[in-house]
Amino acid sequence: MIKSKYIWEKQVDGIIDDQQIFKTLLINRNISDYETFFSMGKERLIDPFLLSDMKKSVERIKKAIINQEKIIIFGDYDCDGISSIAVLYRSLKKLNAFISYDLPDRFNEGYGLNERAVKDIIKAEYKLVITVDNGITCKPEIKQLQDAGIDCIITDHHEPGEEIPEAFAIIHPKLSPNYPFKEIAGVMVAYKLASALLDDDLDELFDLVMIGTIADLMPLENENQAMVNLGIEQIKNTTNIGLKKLLDYSNLDIINVTAIAFKIAPKINSSGRLNKAKEAVELLITEDIKRANDLIVDIEKNHDLRKKLTEDAFLVCEELVNPNDSVIVVASKDLHEGVIGICAQRLVEKYQKSTIVLNIDNDNLAKGSARSFGDANILEMLNLNANLLERYGGHSQAAGLQLYVENLEVFKKSLNSLEIKETNPVIKVDMEVYLPRVSIKTIKEIQDKSFFTATYVMSNLRVSRKQILNSKHTKLQLEVDGYYFDALDFNSLEFYYLLNPGDFIKICGGLNVNSYRNRDNLQIMIKDISTDMFQVFDYRKINHEINSYLREETVKLNDSLVIENNDFENDIKKFKTVALLPREKKYNLNPIIDRLELGKIYQYFEKLDHFSKDDLNYFNYNEFIYENALKIFVELGLIDNINENYQVLKVSKKMDLNNSRTFKNLTDKYNLINYFYQNDVPTLKQYFNQILEEKR
Repeated sequence: MIKSKYIWEKQVDGIIDDQQIFKTLLINRNISDYETFFSMGKERLIDPFLLSDMKKSVERIKKAIINQEKIIIFGDYDCDGISSIAVLYRSLKKLNAFISYDLPDRFNEGYGLNERAVKDIIKAEYKLVITVDNGITCKPEIKQLQDAGIDCIITDHHEPGEEIPEAFAIIHPKLSPNYPFKEIAGVMVAYKLASALLDDDLDELFDLVMIGTIADLMPLENENQAMVNLGIEQIKNTTNIGLKKLLDYSNLDIINVTAIAFKIAPKINSSGRLNKAKEAVELLITEDIKRANDLIVDIEKNHDLRKKLTEDAFLVCEELVNPNDSVIVVASKDLHEGVIGICAQRLVEKYQKSTIVLNIDNDNLAKGSARSFGDANILEMLNLNANLLERYGGHSQAAGLQLYVENLEVFKKSLNSLEIKETNPVIKVDMEVYLPRVSIKTIKEIQDKSFFTATYVMSNLRVSRKQILNSKHTKLQLEVDGYYFDALDFNSLEFYYLLNPGDFIKICGGLNVNSYRNRDNLQIMIKDISTDMFQVFDYRKINHEINSYLREETVKLNDSLVIENNDFENDIKKFKTVALLPREKKYNLNPIIDRLELGKIYQYFEKLDHFSKDDLNYFNYNEFIYENALKIFVELGLIDNINENYQVLKVSKKMDLNNSRTFKNLTDKYNLINYFYQNDVPTLKQYFNQILEEKR
């Protein structure tokens, strides 16, 4: 039995027929007019001058250009920040501005304007600073620059704090009462400034704005969807040399939101994660083909390295996880700071618990990322432990933090003492479909035209085959009514170890068309799985660690656990899942259930006559054996136990060992252990089914 990790919240009831799939998706997204929604263009872009301080900013920048004042753009190291720099830099270059750019050191400085940057800007005698995708929380730094006679224009979209910086101008949708749509990315704000400055739509920049908008997970509605429509068309014939190289190296079959989100944006982000964001900026602003050729090689290397660092770091994290903790906290000097956020999210998905991953630097400062599971509020958890932290910030679902190693254990204990409401996060499911009746044509239309990812429930799927790809991905071959489909679960082996061929399952996930050797096939992208079947997993001959893949509710059985768990039969009835594990050989039952060996132990006790457990420290047998032997002899009336002081009794008659409950129990367990390791799974499954029947 596999319980779903998520609550599957269906948007519509019943099983939706192929002809209604696309229409249902549109209804679920409140798209009443398909043609209009996916053809929205420039007419839906909002007037940039509705943003507060726009006119003032344009005038100040034009003045700086006329006077050849030095201007610097200060950005951020994620995809939104990098594309923001590129958009504004390319626009100002058109106007022959005296322009430079800078961004923070990800590892030593972190997000936003900082003391180092302020000093550099003042020393270099810049006269105008324009922040992109940051600045609204940098009040001290902005004041220092303004006091030095350097005007600051903030362009940002992040949540403003209680105190707003006293900048020359602030362009921010949430601080602009007249701007009708607030949920735009930093790159869109930068584009608005560029568009106002050049009094032009700047079609050639639509692709960059689209990439930043998708990468920053902005809602695809209103002018965001219009920009995505425009950007997708623009990127197909992009005039940006570096971006064209990025597309060429990405081998895209189709250019849509999914391709941008999972192929293009991650490559830009990878450089930022490795503290090489300037390489990505340079790629997007260069006009030199040779320079672009060199940079794309670096970008690809960065991306490959980021993926390797992520896998290496995740392995380290898994070794440090205590699955019994209610909040997972792992800290190590062997983690790369640029990938700890990815690792935290993967641990959340695997263990279904809020997670904090920390990298420990040479000063014993642990810096890291926190991610929430379900409705848990990770920021509130940090608030309750603020006295242990040097710095922290974020929101309910994700946060960053710093603390010294000396406070780490107290921090862990404090988090795990909190009362955390356990909730399953929700997956919004568009509909349930019957796979044999879903056409490739329909899914291609969704991929090609609808720039969104749909989620489906698919039932009555029989696992035909399972395999591991590249040591880290799970591939299932599934059959339903004679039709076969492949299903993939990337970066996870969980379902490989939680499913057997023959299991009937339900899947919640996406559908796409996989083209291989000129043949198109439907492919399932797994998000979650459930089954009500009773399952028995045979891992008796597995020679590697398996427990991390098993769910908490799995009844684990090996020689040791049979002895330790007297209630495993009730657990089997409750959880309907059994994992047979290799022998541990932790306990040796032979001296206890063998009559001759037990007789030798009794003879040893006879010589002592009266004794306590302390007198048995030099006994040839371990504690498990002598404690159970004592129980047997006490139950048979051969030894008296008064407050852990033992007296051998003079008994003349022969005793029947079966009159000892302990002897009988351990003998039964010995026989059961041998039964578990000597029989095949079908035989054992019959045994477990008998338990289920008896317990009803």
